[in-house]
Amino acid sequence: MNWEKITLLGVLGFGAATLFAAGIDNRDLMPKYRPDSEVVMEKSADGKRETPDWFKSLIMMEVRIDSATTDETLKKFTPVLDHLAEIGVNGIWLTPPINASTGYGNFGIHTLSSRLIGETDPVQQWKVLRNVVDEAHKRNIRVFFDVVTWGVTQNDNGAPIHKEKPEWFGEYYHPYRGWLFNWKNPELREWFASRLVEWFLMTGVDGFRCDCEPLYAGLDPFRIAKERMRSFGRKVVFLSEWISSRGGAFDLEQNSFCMKNAKGERYSRWYGDTYFLPGMNIVDDIRSGKHMRAWDDFDKEPGLERYYTYMLSCHDSFAYFVKGSPVRFGYAAIFAPFLPLWYIGEEWNNPPRFFDDSYRRYWIKKGEKLTPKTKFNINENVIDWKAKETNQTFFELVKKMVRIRRSNPDIFEYFPDNHRESNICKVSTDQSGVMQAYARFRNGRAFLIVPNTSAETKKFTVTIPFGEAGLDAKKAYRVTDALTDKVIAEGKFASFAVTLPADALGVFEVALQK
Repeated sequence: MNWEKITLLGVLGFGAATLFAAGIDNRDLMPKYRPDSEVVMEKSADGKRETPDWFKSLIMMEVRIDSATTDETLKKFTPVLDHLAEIGVNGIWLTPPINASTGYGNFGIHTLSSRLIGETDPVQQWKVLRNVVDEAHKRNIRVFFDVVTWGVTQNDNGAPIHKEKPEWFGEYYHPYRGWLFNWKNPELREWFASRLVEWFLMTGVDGFRCDCEPLYAGLDPFRIAKERMRSFGRKVVFLSEWISSRGGAFDLEQNSFCMKNAKGERYSRWYGDTYFLPGMNIVDDIRSGKHMRAWDDFDKEPGLERYYTYMLSCHDSFAYFVKGSPVRFGYAAIFAPFLPLWYIGEEWNNPPRFFDDSYRRYWIKKGEKLTPKTKFNINENVIDWKAKETNQTFFELVKKMVRIRRSNPDIFEYFPDNHRESNICKVSTDQSGVMQAYARFRNGRAFLIVPNTSAETKKFTVTIPFGEAGLDAKKAYRVTDALTDKVIAEGKFASFAVTLPADALGVFEVALQK
């Protein structure tokens, strides 16, 4: 859908001049950063799990350092932080790992990348890292560094640590062009945990996203590092790449969806299309938790944790998922009971660059047909900051959706101890062939999320789920279009009518009439 055109036409009762002229800035709604001494650890009912209280407000973005900054280093990173704050994003996952050589190749967690940091002197390197974290905290943004756990990369002379500690390594793994760690070695586990502690103490970072985990290192190094940091008064967190049993080590994952295929085998998805697939129903799946199985404990009862992530895209995606679609951005990422995560650029429909199989960078010429060899790799995509202005109307719409979430924390930041008990229920409409509408509700109010996933404009009759959403059908209510602040209906009624363009997302607040 061309949202700029739809908006200017005022199909939903508003125009670009009235809604987007000033430019939305969500800094005022960002939860304040608080030092660890003021952070409360919230325990699960059984006392076996705990997470910092700021977790419930997380909206996260992955940012590749060398494609998002003007100098391709962390030295000029503050404009990126300002961009996140404007949106209302308060969690940043920095990629690739700061000790990376190229991509996710690395020579060990104890090394620092002069290429990414922009300094060669170790003292200055640590200062740059600390400054980035401090500047993020000033903007109320939590920072997650990336860490590689599979092993180390080969270079012309071999990775030095491979020569110094050969007993820490196993086989040479050709797809990664390096040696795998032997995680059965207790000395290696201790060394790795100690290096994690060093990173926390030197930089003040809030946590780590742990590449490939729990497939390689498992839980022990992260559990050890977390326990030590707790003894220092730091309430740090670890995010695994794959959904895991967590086991006191991981607090969340980059990708919370692990499913069974037709053969009963486990598999995961790397796009945000999970609830956009045929036969998927967001309310039923949350209630059953069936698609949130632990990769390392597949038979464990699924979906019983408090927090799960909905990832629209990441560096492993081969294309952006949102592509300027309000439904794709808002339906499961912003308004559903997940912690949202996406790769930078989704929020303004950053233009893709294409690459051939050798990843040589080139632009596809106008009118040129894509060959089977041509593909887009989001990991290598350069961020075009000018496109943020070109696609400003969609960017403003995204910020408006985030603002709705931020302005109603009692509803959208409510995460019960058991995710299956989330405050979500089905909403009925008179339209078939579109995705399931749903409500988020609490404290006598509800937001109805109504997607038009058809290819044409449709008029919806939306039935209010009074009983399921804890609303009193005997009282008078006001229905407001939360995207435009326009009142749609007032009084006592069971349903209301709205017209939604193709690929539009309706967001309607139902509250007692004053």
